[in-house]
Amino acid sequence: MHLESLAAGKAYIREVARTGQTIGTVHTLGALHLGHAELIRRAAIENDVAIVTVYPNKIQFEPGVSYDFNLEEDIWLALRAGASAVLSSNDTEMFPAGYRTFVSQDDYHLRLDGPQEHLKEAVTGAIRWICYSRPTRSYFGLKDIGQALLVKRAVADLLLDCEIRFVPTVRYKNGVPISSRLRRFSRSELDELSCIFTALNHLRKEIARGASCVKDLIGAATSLIAFRQFKLDFLRIVDADSFEDLEQVKLPFIIVGAAMAHGLRVFDSIYVPDQDTLVDGPPDVWIDLPETVGA
Repeated sequence: MHLESLAAGKAYIREVARTGQTIGTVHTLGALHLGHAELIRRAAIENDVAIVTVYPNKIQFEPGVSYDFNLEEDIWLALRAGASAVLSSNDTEMFPAGYRTFVSQDDYHLRLDGPQEHLKEAVTGAIRWICYSRPTRSYFGLKDIGQALLVKRAVADLLLDCEIRFVPTVRYKNGVPISSRLRRFSRSELDELSCIFTALNHLRKEIARGASCVKDLIGAATSLIAFRQFKLDFLRIVDADSFEDLEQVKLPFIIVGAAMAHGLRVFDSIYVPDQDTLVDGPPDVWIDLPETVGA
């Protein structure tokens, strides 16, 4: 089922609520891929109804930037993954004249990936959808751990009656996380980017063996990244609550890296909330690389 407006979506949600069914939501910008499919699959399994929203949240993009997605393809993927309904919207509905409300979390949105990543705007968009759809559970991928953690904090702080569920990162078997940013990268380019995950996972293993000095750890891991056509932006180990850089590693933490590739900042991260994850690694979902990759 495709719901083509906020009014149609609200009528559907009210009917679902009236019957007492549980709702799981997945909120997307569009350009859905197999990472989104994993979110949708889990929402469908764990709830009576799974609703997927598709809207390229304009406040997350620089002025004049258009987001490339195909709504019909997104609807097909979402329904095939188990969605009960796909809700789409537009700028006129979502941001009418005079809109001025944002979710403020001090400067936390600046600390993990930098101001150009618009984490505050991403959190605002997610919280608006949660308030609108009133889900029992809402699903966020660990690939975007900064947004996931900040949304969970906002839901708790605002006393919203919704459980935030984290879903493991879906990775190609070379280690690269599936991302809409990478959908036009070639196979060789994806293989080159895989060294970011290699460095992140090396850091996790060294910490599990007892290393704790972040400066030394980062120095050793950086040597594992041998880009030819891309450029390493940073490797960091940050506190999972404050997003501030650590000097000595302590749980929980996030290992995060970024590279500049074709004018895009490409991220990868490993979220380490506990000792089991530190020792065994995160519960990633691994899939084969497609036969053809890139434009």
